[in-house]
Amino acid sequence: MRALIVLAFVFALVPSGLAQDWKQVHKKDEAKWAKATGLDPAAIHKMWRAASQTSDESEDDSRIANIDLDGLAERHDVMLVTYAGEKNCLAITVFRQLGETQFSKVWSLQQGPDGKGFCDTSFGSAKAEALHGAVLVRSPRATSDGADTVYSYQWNGISYRMSGQKQVQ
Repeated sequence: MRALIVLAFVFALVPSGLAQDWKQVHKKDEAKWAKATGLDPAAIHKMWRAASQTSDESEDDSRIANIDLDGLAERHDVMLVTYAGEKNCLAITVFRQLGETQFSKVWSLQQGPDGKGFCDTSFGSAKAEALHGAVLVRSPRATSDGADTVYSYQWNGISYRMSGQKQVQ
């Protein structure tokens, strides 16, 4: 009986010992990206929270994949790319920089026109970048032909809208 109680106690501790400390993970992400971009860690935290789909910060498994300050700079826009979930699905969020530490969410995207998320597959990783005023999202196809789909989103004066789609090797 005593052995069962000890065993039950050990099994009760195992999940909590293996659980990810998301607060520390996010703090490290924010420090890393603050160093890389020169942005204030608190501003990065606010952007990450505004981009998040999870209301409880301690349960949010999203991580920062990219912060691009240059590709959309002509409109004072900053692109934040996060990934989450088992398949590392991307969420792309664009913020307008209003001040040194003040940002306003302008646009976000989690899936392509086919209704599927921008997720890693066994054939490659999803990626997003801002280039010459456009948001480009590269999504690996779920086939072994080596081709990916690249979606392009351009500013139309009101919002970012899909402006093209092509297959690339």
